[in-house]
Amino acid sequence: MEALVGYMDNSLTIASILLLTYSCTEPFEFEAEGFENVLIIDASITDEVKTQEVFLSRSFVSNETAVQESGAIVSIRDDSGAEYQFQEAEPGLYRSTVDFGAVEGRDYSLQVRTNDGDAYSSTMETLPPKAEINRLEVVRTTNERGIDGVAILANAMGPGGEVGYYRYEYEETYRIVSPFITFAELVVVSEEPPLLELSPIDREQRICYNTEVSNVIAITDTEGFSENRVSDFQVRFIPQDDEIIASRYSILVRQYTQSREAHVFYETLQEFSGIENLFTQTQPGFINGNISPDNDSGERVLGFFEVTSVTSERVFFSFEDIFPNEVPFSPFCEIRTIDSRDPSLFNLITSNRWRFLSILPTDSDVILIYEIAPARCVDCSVFNTTVEPDFWED
Repeated sequence: MEALVGYMDNSLTIASILLLTYSCTEPFEFEAEGFENVLIIDASITDEVKTQEVFLSRSFVSNETAVQESGAIVSIRDDSGAEYQFQEAEPGLYRSTVDFGAVEGRDYSLQVRTNDGDAYSSTMETLPPKAEINRLEVVRTTNERGIDGVAILANAMGPGGEVGYYRYEYEETYRIVSPFITFAELVVVSEEPPLLELSPIDREQRICYNTEVSNVIAITDTEGFSENRVSDFQVRFIPQDDEIIASRYSILVRQYTQSREAHVFYETLQEFSGIENLFTQTQPGFINGNISPDNDSGERVLGFFEVTSVTSERVFFSFEDIFPNEVPFSPFCEIRTIDSRDPSLFNLITSNRWRFLSILPTDSDVILIYEIAPARCVDCSVFNTTVEPDFWED
């Protein structure tokens, strides 16, 4: 059973979906007028020994905004009596004071006490058995809309005799090569009067790298199958004309083994992520979570505390590896010619949207005609880093 939780951009986050649909103690029907100032808890720990994180925020339905929840006391306890304290690293973000990872056979519970004195706890959760990613496959394919591209497919094997529930996230890094090369730039010598002069470039600006994290959550399970095996599950599809694969591309896929309850939680999120405008729904539905108030105050709390095992795999490919007889995407780059004496040149260059490209030959020893191009076509460092990642392979 495979599913993709829809895109989670700034206007439709997990928090906003939860805000409309979820009660920690029992399902409830959303009523806009009486459902405001709700605590949202985003908490997950893994079996990786690392600094674990918990996110707290407050949401307000009336204006569809959320603010970080500061000043809370956050901890995680296990059934052996061990307790892990968290400190607020920045508003709403709480990090464990020591590195730790969830251990098989132990049960864990989350405790949160807000600055207002309200206390919340999760149910006890245990670590599911780990399932290793056997391999990632990169294949050329056509998606359901007939678009040619490349698919990243995950394959994994879990413990035999059990049903597996899996969630996938990814972090992609790609190389960017500026279409144009220049060896000089126009720099400001004086603002009053406006004056520019050519200067040699002393930095890398043609080859850059960018990293982005997934904004879609992919889930699958092995219910109904004869073995606990994930076969060719599509984690990512990239159209052929997407510039992120025009040069060289790498993706790190993380596979989280979930409990059935966590899986159902994400499945329900999937249903609501397909609603075009959640704020117009009269009865958007219900989501069950595992966090509740410690008393009968009736305070609303939204979220799910998850304990999960994780494995990861990275793969690299270049455009020509997948599309050997095709031409990679190249952005449209307008080239303007402009007289060096034109007063608008100063504003174009100082706007940081245009860059010097070259000097055109003329019959005059006084008049200079410059070629300029959009900054992104000359200097990739405008939006990206020129520092090659430590893991990068050519």
